Amino acid sequence: MEVTDYAFFPTRVATIQFPDTGPLNAELCDLFERRPELDDRFNTHPDALNLLRLADRVPAIEQLRSMFLTGVKHWLEAEGIAGPEGLDLLLFSNRVGRGEGTIVHNHPADLIGIYYARTADSDRPPIQPADGEDYFEPGDGVLVLHDPRFNANLTAVCHRDHVKVIPRPGLMLIFPAYVWHSVTPHRGEFHRLAFSMNFTLRWPAGPAEYHSLKQ
Repeated sequence: MEVTDYAFFPTRVATIQFPDTGPLNAELCDLFERRPELDDRFNTHPDALNLLRLADRVPAIEQLRSMFLTGVKHWLEAEGIAGPEGLDLLLFSNRVGRGEGTIVHNHPADLIGIYYARTADSDRPPIQPADGEDYFEPGDGVLVLHDPRFNANLTAVCHRDHVKVIPRPGLMLIFPAYVWHSVTPHRGEFHRLAFSMNFTLRWPAGPAEYHSLKQ
């Protein structure tokens, strides 16, 4: 497992390349082919179906949850965040056909995880810096992370107002949910398949005096 941390904007973005994910990815792709209730109506709509409801019956989903937890624990430790007593998890799919992408958005959560099960082939490194990269060159299903600082692209001292991520099977990203991001159109004839996990941190209850004010 290869883990790399980046400080963009500055915002911590962790990439994790899991090894030997071929069987897992094949099972995840097959799951969407043979389960009619997992059709494209649920695509990118996390409130429609939390895929973790299938974890006790679908080993691939349970394995994916374990991988996401590995990723978020690394991110929290690397950022020096301690104290959460748990996490609320929401897993949903992003299955797209040719010409489909995702508009700029962020998530109502604390952290986001993305895992790629099926993507276009590429021999490029996953992280592409903004310098030397044309923002308007879409690529094939490229994830674009946008600088969350207001009007960052208008400052002369800013050399990177976005980061492009070239997806590949087995790759996971963890980053804060406030980071606006988008996905450029998929160019392949097959369905591109990715999974997103929303992480919401649960913190210990406050002191009794605090709760007494609400009673």
